[in-house]
Amino acid sequence: MKIYLNKYDPATVEKAESLFFNGNGYLGVRGNLEEAYYDYFATNRETYLNGFYETKVIDYPEKMYGFTSTSETMISVVDGQTTLISIGDESFQIDRGTLESSERYIDLEQGVTVRIVNWLSPNGFETKITITRLASFTHKNLFAMHFEFEKINHELPIYITTHLNYVPVRTIDKNDPRMSHDLHQVEVISLDTDAQICTFVAPNSQITASLKWQINQSHLHYQSTESRLLIENELDGNVYYKVLSYAFHDQEHEGLTLSFEELLADQKAYLKNFWDAAKISIKSRDELEESVNYSTFALLQSLGTDGYTSIAAKGLSGNGYEGHYFWDAEMYIFPLFLHLQPQLAKKMLEYRIKTLPNARENRAMIGYQTGALYPWRTISGTESSAFFEAGSAQHHINADIAYAFINYYRYTNDLEFMVNGGFEVLLETARVFAEIGYLKNNQFHIDMVTGPDEYSVLINDNFYTNRLIEHQYKWVCRLAEKLAENYPSDWQHLAEKLKIQPDELKKLQYYADHMTKIIDPVLGVLAQDRDFLNKAEWPFSNTETKYPLLLHYHPLEIYRYQISKQADAVLALMLFPDDFDPAVTQQTIAYYDKRTTHDSSLSYSAFSVVYSRLGELEKSYQYFLENARTDLDNLHKNTKEGIHTASMGGTFMNIIYGFCNLRLREDGLSLNPHLPEGIEEISFSIMYQNERYQIQVKNDDYQIRKK
Repeated sequence: MKIYLNKYDPATVEKAESLFFNGNGYLGVRGNLEEAYYDYFATNRETYLNGFYETKVIDYPEKMYGFTSTSETMISVVDGQTTLISIGDESFQIDRGTLESSERYIDLEQGVTVRIVNWLSPNGFETKITITRLASFTHKNLFAMHFEFEKINHELPIYITTHLNYVPVRTIDKNDPRMSHDLHQVEVISLDTDAQICTFVAPNSQITASLKWQINQSHLHYQSTESRLLIENELDGNVYYKVLSYAFHDQEHEGLTLSFEELLADQKAYLKNFWDAAKISIKSRDELEESVNYSTFALLQSLGTDGYTSIAAKGLSGNGYEGHYFWDAEMYIFPLFLHLQPQLAKKMLEYRIKTLPNARENRAMIGYQTGALYPWRTISGTESSAFFEAGSAQHHINADIAYAFINYYRYTNDLEFMVNGGFEVLLETARVFAEIGYLKNNQFHIDMVTGPDEYSVLINDNFYTNRLIEHQYKWVCRLAEKLAENYPSDWQHLAEKLKIQPDELKKLQYYADHMTKIIDPVLGVLAQDRDFLNKAEWPFSNTETKYPLLLHYHPLEIYRYQISKQADAVLALMLFPDDFDPAVTQQTIAYYDKRTTHDSSLSYSAFSVVYSRLGELEKSYQYFLENARTDLDNLHKNTKEGIHTASMGGTFMNIIYGFCNLRLREDGLSLNPHLPEGIEEISFSIMYQNERYQIQVKNDDYQIRKK
């Protein structure tokens, strides 16, 4: 399975920096061209460590009570991928001389990126250069680069200079609010070229890490500048091999003496085991298999599994959204790992357990008295959102996280995990809603929150939020009974620790049974919130409207109209399909489709799933392609800033929940496929309650068998 990007035009090179990143969940290196600092395209030449961030003071012109005072931003550590190459006295650059041939791809089964060029210098000397890169899944501290040179028509010496850049080389778009507009850099604490180690720190957060390097060459010459360390030598032999090791958190320097062949063999073996469980085989007219499995691979490269970290909106491919973790992790990415590799999904939940104390502090900062409120965007567990209306007001993140914990239990039957932190998260996140909600006319209401649609803020009775909370409350009560029955002593300890009052669980059950969920009786559609259907229609035609709206219209202009950024009520349709009869589902999705801009990459997948279940396969497939090709085709024009991890998770959901119509019911899994015309067959495996099932779906039938 390979993805090719062979061209060197600005658009291709820019998106390749993100698509061809090398990552392993611990570190990520952007897919930059190694040999030069080109200026004919925008670039971010950076390396990231998951959980390594800088803090900055948020400067509010008018700061009010409870506003978070600082935010976190993922910054580049010392980046060592730059490798200048001279053939004789001529520098190898793609904008000089002639590329006789060129090939560049990512190999999903080998876990490497490969670049092969035949370069004819201006003076007529031809050299074949093969560059192979990997971030090791078995030695997560290691990033390796292997250069092989073949002199076609000369015997000129080859000179190589590695740059260890302390200062990131970045192009900043100050007009895009989704990007960090600050250029942060690490400070070097110590540098020892004899020991080949550099220790550095993020000045404000005081987080430290170190880089240790190994190069298979003798007679290395060092030159130190303010912004970088240069390591120069004349090539000895025809192979240049460098290994960069990053030590951070509990990860130490190890494996530096391993050969590239050993690292490659370990990488291949790791991925063979992974793909045996995770590969999705698709027979289709649009050759979807590679792009679908690329999404899975990119998520694997980005997922933190050490308990300190999770997965960011851009993964480890770029610092878009400042490297923050959002609700995307639990609602769009978690399902993929839950089905394919539940032990990795569990790691995502362990991060939320670890940061529960931060969520309690965040709740107190806002002024609530009970429970925990997870931050809208974070790295360490503290709130980094300065825009509370469309940020920290999205309290549904509590219910999103709870939904993931509940699904983990339903798929694994791991009740012990609920004893060891899971139930505590469920109850503490539920308590916030019990505090801010209220009963009126025997209906439970929740006001002044923001749902998934960020073009409607501070709303009342958001359907999506309320339905998820209902689901959470019922499962809190259900799991309390199971824990009391199966772990009586542990349950008693939990009840004392969490100060569970005798009537608290009864109240949660009552609130769930009386949750407000508005369906408009005239239109026959789910009301996104109490007021959405009363707003005026967006006054501009599709051709007159400038997209995305957030970059072209003031928020107040957006908020007063029936216009949605992304799936909101439709997301509720996707998550709870058995709640609604087909007529309500059909009318709801048709209504909101006309009023949704899909400015968010989270939107198309939910619409596609619901359309598929309705049998509207042409529309479903259209939206599936929009989602699946988001980054490969750069549909949002910002892939250069990093991949869209939620969109990639949504691709998996399209296939599993949409085309295959897999559902988890009380009595187990069910399947009722609806394959679109463009897909002939889908085959994949999933884990369910410690058993692996192989599923094969065709147009006219399907098979499920234990592996």
